[in-house]
Amino acid sequence: WESKFDYNIGLDTKIGGLSLRFDYYENYTENLITDVSLPYSNGFDSVKENLGKVKNSGIDANATYLIWSNGTNFLNVNFGIATNTNKIVELSNAMRSFNESQEELAADEENNTPVLRYEDGMSMNAIWAVQSAGIDPASGREIFINKDGSTTYEWDATQMVVVGDNNPKYRGVVGISGEYERFGLSVTARYLGGGQLYNQTLVDKVENVDMNYNVDERVLTGRWQYQGQQSYFRGIRVFNYATNGYTFDRSLTKPTSRFVQDRNELDIAAISAYYDFGKSINKALGLERLRLGFNMNNVVKFSTIEIERGTLYPFSRTMSFSLTATF
Repeated sequence: WESKFDYNIGLDTKIGGLSLRFDYYENYTENLITDVSLPYSNGFDSVKENLGKVKNSGIDANATYLIWSNGTNFLNVNFGIATNTNKIVELSNAMRSFNESQEELAADEENNTPVLRYEDGMSMNAIWAVQSAGIDPASGREIFINKDGSTTYEWDATQMVVVGDNNPKYRGVVGISGEYERFGLSVTARYLGGGQLYNQTLVDKVENVDMNYNVDERVLTGRWQYQGQQSYFRGIRVFNYATNGYTFDRSLTKPTSRFVQDRNELDIAAISAYYDFGKSINKALGLERLRLGFNMNNVVKFSTIEIERGTLYPFSRTMSFSLTATF
């Protein structure tokens, strides 16, 4: 059975208009239960396994500061930050066998996504891929870097290393709220940073795209086309030194560090505004309170990665108005 042991030290205090809560934690989980992916040929896509012993540590802090207050009018700000680092302390034998099957999956010619691997001392969220030196300007082919530092045009599953971590080093919220003369406003933003993301959208929509359908314009403008060209994407038609001529490259782009990008984001998550009507209007309508409200979610996102949302399922940005009456 999975068992967990926690260490925690914290502080809760209030100094003037500042309210602060701070916690530092370490926890150790023995026989951590995780879902292990399986080929669909098994009849189901995952099974539960014991990963081994895992350590998580980090901080969780929240602060609220009242900047100004005068009767029912006020203005305050809040800030929160949380960090988490996980590390596999001891891997179970079952997961060592799982790693071998994942290496076979990575070598499959039809697979173009990074596979899960677990190693002692590594993060559970590590991104495994082959190191890339970029696109060769002379041939349009990708140059891979082996573990011994040598370079090659051939992708090899045994040369996969940790090239990033999906787990952000920090994340949190920041917000401001206030009310003045019955008009209120609240803005909440989320942020994260310090992690990486494997940009599978670029792999699927540019390099491994099916040319029989509508394609991204980068398929035509961003890919290597002639000798000497500096390009982020490999060529459709590449130069082959063996034949001293051009040939079409129809191979899939395999997991490579070329598509691992640093992920730092700021997301305006919600904006809320309201107006409370005055006593004269409430009295004329026979009401105790009448409020007009406005809410908007997923307002805008700023990111170091061009996040392409809605490619599989529509992305929604919601907006609503409300009129609340209290008798």
